[in-house]
Parts: sequence; structure tokens; C-alpha cells
Amino acid sequence: MSHAIDTPRKKPGSGRRRALLPALLVIIGLVVMLYPVVASQWNNHVQQEAAQRYEDLVQETDPVYLNEQVERARAYNEAHTDGPILDPWLARVNEDNLDYQEYLKQLAGASAMSHVAIPSIESSLPVNHGTTDAVLQKGLGHLYGSALPVGGEGNHTVITGHTGLTNATLWDDLINVKEGDAIYVSTYGERMKYEVHGIETVLPDETDSLRSVAGEDLLTLITCTPYGINTHRLLVHAHRVPMDPAEESVFKDSAKLMQWWMWLVVAFAALVLLALIWWLLRNARRNRAAAAAIAGDMTPAPTPRTTDQE
Repeated sequence: MSHAIDTPRKKPGSGRRRALLPALLVIIGLVVMLYPVVASQWNNHVQQEAAQRYEDLVQETDPVYLNEQVERARAYNEAHTDGPILDPWLARVNEDNLDYQEYLKQLAGASAMSHVAIPSIESSLPVNHGTTDAVLQKGLGHLYGSALPVGGEGNHTVITGHTGLTNATLWDDLINVKEGDAIYVSTYGERMKYEVHGIETVLPDETDSLRSVAGEDLLTLITCTPYGINTHRLLVHAHRVPMDPAEESVFKDSAKLMQWWMWLVVAFAALVLLALIWWLLRNARRNRAAAAAIAGDMTPAPTPRTTDQE
């Protein structure tokens, strides 16, 4: 007597359930991969909006008030020519001291202290008082002890900004600035243009080049370098040059939002997503074929007809 052996068969839908976990893991991986891009894009947008909001506010403010604030800042600069010049990331000023509190009152009537635009790297960012972590997370910071950004001979303004944040671009591209590039500063209606004349990499405690020079109107931009290591400081030095009124449109130009690495991440994520869709479709076809085969095997065979013999 022969015995039939029943072969275990997959239950309908089991293939779909097995495909769900790998697909879910891939999607989670894509979300993690894309987070720095999305976060950077959002923060870049917020910072650009802050810069434009500052410009709009200045345009809506009484010019007499603006002029008074600029003149007051110039008087402050004249009275504080020998302020402490300390590394913004290693040294912290006591924010409770009276001198610092007086500093915070200067150019304090708007949403920001100033606005710095660098067309060569498509950067447009607001400048706020001081260099605390909270300030540098949302834009640029004015280095306390340097001249307020209102120009004038004998003044040297120092502006700082982060490089290498995972959730914002800020001054990641400052390393690409070249000698001869223009830097534009807008402070309470005072529009200034500076031309880059020197770039250097120094140790954090090397601050001699940040001192004021008699008869010169100077600006220095500082960020950390090398990227992600931050053992040194990149200093971009510039001097005041005449500005054509037609150049004022630079303060309305949009900043670059997407960096090269963002395009790479987005392209790779798109390829992974396409591969996942292809795999899911292929798996679905196999499941349908398997279900059809199972349904065919379970269909009862037709019963042969019998004829009655008379």
C-alpha cells in the first residue's frame, strides 16, 4: 500500500509579512540618512528668513532712529578701542559683568545686530550679539571686544560662525572664499562693502591679527578648521572699499540652500528607494504566483462519469 506524503505549503500572505520587516528597516535607514539634509535645509531656510526679516524691519524703521543707533554704536567703538579679543569657542566672557551688559544694549532695537552677505559662496546670515552656543546655532555672532559692525577708521569688526554642524550650513563654505571676494555688511541701514585681502589659518590663541589698526576699517570672519576637527581657526581678513548703490540688491539675494554632499545623499537615497520598490514589486509577483499555484493544487479533480451496464 502506498502512502501520499503531504508537503507543507506556505500560507497565503506569509511572503508579504516576511518582506515587511526588511522594507521597514530600509525605510528607517533612509529617514536616518536624510535627517541631516532635511534639518539643514530647514535651518538654512529659517536663518535666511531671519536675515530678510531684519532687512524688512530696517526698511520699515524711522531713518532718524536708525541713524541715532549707528552713531551711538560708533561712540561705543571709540570708547572701547582696547576690548578683550578672545577665542569665541574656547573662552567665555562673564555675561553678568557691567561692560558686557552695556555691550548688549548697543544695536539692540531690531531682530538682529547686523546682516552679512558673501555672494561668492551664496551666504546670507543674520549677526547677533556675542558668541554663545545659542547665538552660533542660529546664525553668526559678533565677537565681544571687537568693534561693532558700523565701519569707521580705526575699527576692526570680528564676526564668527560655525562650520560642520549636522543641522545647518552656516559657514561650511567659508573655506572657499578667495582674495578679492566681496563681503557686504548691513547694520541699521548702514551698508558697507569689504574686500578680502588675506586668509590665514591660526591656533585658537593667536589673536594678534584681530587687533585694530589706526586709519583702517577692517573686518575679519572666523570659523573653525579643519572641517569636523576644529583644532585651528580660519581667518578671512577684509578691508573697507567703496560700495556702488546698485550693489545693495545683494542683501535681498537668496542664499544657497543645497550643498554638494546633500545632492549625493538625496541621489543615493533615491536609488535605494527605487531598489526597494523594485524588490517589493518582484516579491509581490512571486507571492501572487505562489498563491495561484496553491489555489490550483487545492481545486478538486473532476469525478469520472460511470455508465450503468444493463
